Amino acid sequence: MKKNFDIRLAALREYLRSLSADETTFIVEGGAEYHTKEDPFNYLMQHGAVTHDGRHIVLYPHPIEGVDGLSLSFYQLIDEAIERGKLELPELESDHL
Repeated sequence: MKKNFDIRLAALREYLRSLSADETTFIVEGGAEYHTKEDPFNYLMQHGAVTHDGRHIVLYPHPIEGVDGLSLSFYQLIDEAIERGKLELPELESDHL
């Protein structure tokens, strides 16, 4: 019986992965999910931390442990954008030559 349960659980996990493979999921006020085809960076740049129907985005679920430094920086940028309500990139500076 445990083997059957494990097989069914694996199939369910695969099905759930396939549902959101091409979507970004945000959590909005009240805990509901909001799905979009846009990646989180572009969505927040274009629309801010608000859904098309006016709900406020409060979280972008992402892994915390075992994440490489570059990905962690990206996630922090997204988290800060949600907190501020929009994604704004800092002015780029270059060293004088």
